[in-house]
Amino acid sequence: MQWHNKFHLEMPKGLVNDPNGLCYHQGKYQIFFQWNPFGCEHKHKHWTYTQTTDFINYTKPQIALAPVDKFDKDGCYSGSARSKNNKLEIIYTANLKDEQNIRYPRQVLVKQDDDGEFIKEKIIIDTVPEGYTTHFRDPYIFAKNNRSFIILGAQRENLTGCALIYEEIDENWIFRGELKTQLTDFGYMWECPNLFTIDDKDILVFCPQGLKAQKYQYQNLYQAGYLIGQFNPDTLEFTHGEFHEFDMGFDFYAPQVLVHENRHILIGWVGMPDKLQDYPTINDGWVHSLTLPRELILKNDKLYQRPISELNKLNQNTTTKINTDKISLFANKKLEISIPLKDISSWQGKLKFNDEYILLTYDKNTSVFTIDRNQLKLGGKGIRQFLVKAQDELNLSVYIDNSIIELYLQDGEYYATFCYYPTNDNPVFDLIQNTNNCTTLTDLNSISYL
Repeated sequence: MQWHNKFHLEMPKGLVNDPNGLCYHQGKYQIFFQWNPFGCEHKHKHWTYTQTTDFINYTKPQIALAPVDKFDKDGCYSGSARSKNNKLEIIYTANLKDEQNIRYPRQVLVKQDDDGEFIKEKIIIDTVPEGYTTHFRDPYIFAKNNRSFIILGAQRENLTGCALIYEEIDENWIFRGELKTQLTDFGYMWECPNLFTIDDKDILVFCPQGLKAQKYQYQNLYQAGYLIGQFNPDTLEFTHGEFHEFDMGFDFYAPQVLVHENRHILIGWVGMPDKLQDYPTINDGWVHSLTLPRELILKNDKLYQRPISELNKLNQNTTTKINTDKISLFANKKLEISIPLKDISSWQGKLKFNDEYILLTYDKNTSVFTIDRNQLKLGGKGIRQFLVKAQDELNLSVYIDNSIIELYLQDGEYYATFCYYPTNDNPVFDLIQNTNNCTTLTDLNSISYL
């Protein structure tokens, strides 16, 4: 299948979505994700998982949780995991709907036994707190001041989004209340919240649904971003700055962050809810992938995202081309482009294959970076524009897989993920630039399944 990717995690068939349960346990990184093994629909959600020590070699993905019980028959929805007393624990949202399509979300504790099987041990949160709708899901486990909490995405009865906090006390999860932010009317639902600490700053990650699109932000159907501030576990107050989007591309949602030994590794879903028509792989019986793992660095009151250093092991041969405006290449490459801005007012790069192309442009005077994929024949189209602050030089790193491009700019200050679907096998790309630049080309190996 020509569009299956080489260095992005995905499945040979069915639908992949949210990464879940990211944690470090018994010397291995545990990566769970949503999977419908039966088709390319948002139904029959299972939890599938793989393990890795280096993010290059992975165990063969296998099912951890299946929606086979009465309380989760409509899907094992998203959640998180932790390593506690040398045991792996999961908390996930069990989805149940009645004949009138009314949902009954419950939060379920799962423990892995000595044989590696995942046992649904008990329902730990059986009801939705008063004042909130049944859009109540995606528990994320975190610690603060040696206390354990979970944060859940929720919707108030006035149909605005928020997050709720529970605390673990004597092995019971006790409702503490709503996370108190300054965003009292910021979308109609907050999905996939994460809360963690970097350099004494608390970071709230979440996916607000229902934001109105603006000229240079909130341009996707649903958004994913973060707030930086301070969380008080006693009062539940979260003082914070402005909301930042993680990824300015077309195809990014539902990130989860793995915290281990002061590293913060983000993995997101390469896809967008309610946009299946944008992904022609559904005709081949599979759809969606996970992003490259990205390390989060707190710098200048923003989160920079950089592909984790382990991915350098994918590198094969590297060729540096100096002062060239056209390069021919195949997929499975990393391009690094340095563009001096002293003598030019704009840059244009065209990734052209046959009569199709993806256009990347930057205007120094307006600071607007543009991704235009309207000239693609298949898949989602459209234009994304966002602001990139570049003074003397514009730096781009571009990871090109068979149907996914990840683009990061200015050392990871800005990031964009998007899909593309070439109409022929093994297309030859021409990177055509409007100025001579220093471009480094690196061949990338595939990840492996053991």
